[in-house]
Amino acid sequence: MKKKIAFSFALCSACAIAQTDEVTSYDDAFFDEPATVSEEPAPTAPNSERVSETSLRNSAKSSDITVLDGLSVEDESEMETAPVDTKTKAESVKILDTKELQGSSATIAEATNRSSGVKIRQSGGLGGESKINIRGMEGKNVKVLVDGVPIDNENGSLSINDIPIDKIDRIEVYKSYVPERFATDGMGGIINVVTHRLPNSSISGSYSFGSFNTHKASLDAKYVWVSDSTKNRSVEIGLSAYYNYSDNDYEFTTPYMDTTVTRDHDRYYSYNISPFVNFNNFWFDRILLGAGFGSVDKEIQSNFHRIEDAVMEGWSYGFTFGLEKKDLFVKGLSGSVLFEFSHNFENITDTTHIYYTGWSRESYRRSKALAGEIKQGGATLYERYNNSFLIPWNFDYAFNKKHILSWSGIYRYDSQEPKDKLAVTKLSVSGFPGHSHGFITGLSLENNFLDSRLQNVVGIKGFIYKLAADDDGAKLQRLGGENIDFENFGYSENIRFKVIEPFAIKGSYQHSLRFPTHEEVFGDGLYRASSPNLNPEISDNFTAGAELELNNMPLLLRLHLEFNWFYLLMDDRIYWSSLAAVPQPYYNSVGTKTHGFEIEASVDVNEYLAISYNVTNQDVRSREKDLVYGIDKDLIVPNIPLFYMNFGAEFHIGDLLFKDDFFKLYWTGCYTDEYYYNWNVSRRQKRIIPSSFFQDIGVEYSVLANKLSWSFEVRNFTDALVYDKYGESKAGRSFASKIKFNL
Repeated sequence: MKKKIAFSFALCSACAIAQTDEVTSYDDAFFDEPATVSEEPAPTAPNSERVSETSLRNSAKSSDITVLDGLSVEDESEMETAPVDTKTKAESVKILDTKELQGSSATIAEATNRSSGVKIRQSGGLGGESKINIRGMEGKNVKVLVDGVPIDNENGSLSINDIPIDKIDRIEVYKSYVPERFATDGMGGIINVVTHRLPNSSISGSYSFGSFNTHKASLDAKYVWVSDSTKNRSVEIGLSAYYNYSDNDYEFTTPYMDTTVTRDHDRYYSYNISPFVNFNNFWFDRILLGAGFGSVDKEIQSNFHRIEDAVMEGWSYGFTFGLEKKDLFVKGLSGSVLFEFSHNFENITDTTHIYYTGWSRESYRRSKALAGEIKQGGATLYERYNNSFLIPWNFDYAFNKKHILSWSGIYRYDSQEPKDKLAVTKLSVSGFPGHSHGFITGLSLENNFLDSRLQNVVGIKGFIYKLAADDDGAKLQRLGGENIDFENFGYSENIRFKVIEPFAIKGSYQHSLRFPTHEEVFGDGLYRASSPNLNPEISDNFTAGAELELNNMPLLLRLHLEFNWFYLLMDDRIYWSSLAAVPQPYYNSVGTKTHGFEIEASVDVNEYLAISYNVTNQDVRSREKDLVYGIDKDLIVPNIPLFYMNFGAEFHIGDLLFKDDFFKLYWTGCYTDEYYYNWNVSRRQKRIIPSSFFQDIGVEYSVLANKLSWSFEVRNFTDALVYDKYGESKAGRSFASKIKFNL
């Protein structure tokens, strides 16, 4: 297969609402990881017609991965037409049919949330943050990638729902495993969003509308000019764009009030435009050029009191240049390299003289000085400029089809220049300017024995991080020109054995790390003190599983069963306390122990009816005492759902009214058991987020072999009260309709 090169693109924006970083804080109302009060546009890596970072073969090695149901995508490139034998891959990769995703109005978060072992807790509507939890680890420990390149910002919360589902080829969910070929740190796992590649000279688009004045539009176009058919040389020119808008004005309730309140200051919109030019078989197999520009604008909504003026806005642009080549220097060696630059800007404006103490416009306090609405006395006029430069690469050498050596890596430079434009009248709260260098490289060896019945992948990954911050003299805390270096390595072992044709067993182990961020090390100069001796978080992850697949049974067309057990030991977890009156540093404390299991079952009853079900049960507890904050050993870690399950049923039929038409009716549901929102240190305390059960139904119809499709969905059709986090209920019953075309 031809190697695909990685692309990170401003398809999504990091959104956050509340405090200045997403950290684990001790608070009586929230023991959550509050996100930053900004929404930073993700680093723009333009679309050189986005394709995946690795070939599908490399996306399916012996590790613990679930590729969300169905994705069997046909790539128009001749080098990509070789089918993937999912039965022989150690991850038991499931390939989602592109049509299954692209025809619906479902978001990436909603699709991912249906997988076992994964729980995505969302805040607000479109543009709100999404906390991704994989097997008990979330936030900064779960990395989000687009085409193999990390796009998450430092606070670990992303609005991945900005990425139009039309642009998605597949979603890869790596659970408690970070493959060496993905050059990133992290311990909980990875969600890799792989964008699709347009067929030759084509155009596709969609428009959807729904409740809360939500509108989404997407357009992709490509023209291919063949310059030399004898040498298969061609030039591809194209454009990719999207637009999102929503008022997000649904009613919600919290434990702090006796009634419901409309989110009337939560409007959100974003757009992105990315042209690209690709040269095929000119000196290299592929030369890729791309550019992109994106913008986001969001009103800031509070869950505690009225806000009328505070807003966040940002923009970003970037450029990419990439090269791909197979049989590089020697036969069997293929490689790809990408050069990517992005520049982005974010601004938070909260400069009113009025602070509302409740939800009524009559309940407020006025001051002569700027008061701010988000936090009384915390007026903000904050700006930050960020620059990023990345060089990811990937090289494979195939000794033969059964033994492959892979070397991947990334060099990354990031700089930030924050400004508190109100610092002339008070101490700056913008954080320290600075920069970082990161170098991550991984080596893995895949071996297949016994006619591929026995598969083994062993890997090692090295990390070098260098962080630096500058003292601008406008902050309460001071720096002494600190420069912090982190050097460490991780390793993994994965094995799978097919005992008999329909039955296989597998197991894996990984020693992984998550390095402190710029703010965790240096603080913000006011509320958070510097902590130059902060250690990386470390985890040892063990998994084991078995799977059974039977086809063409007497009463069933297909039956797939899968069981996975996991055991995770985490040390040096990074915390910060918001309770102290003096600046506090981040510190390493209370490690955690996680164990649990997942069960998945899917049945094709016949060619018309399919049923699926999965359940996750896990236990996440503290491994030690923290005497400072009264955390005892063996306490349940809060804000982590411990038991949840999903089900789905689908009826579909082709050639119903016309030739090449397709009709689908589906029903899905999700149950989440109650869980703690804070440390349960006393039996007298009821710190519980209640259980929830919601269901969605939808219908989809396409004609002309899926060239034109229409769908209609009703989400939470029973209008159940659902909490993803304490203090904020999710939207009730809502609808969405979508029209999509392919020419």
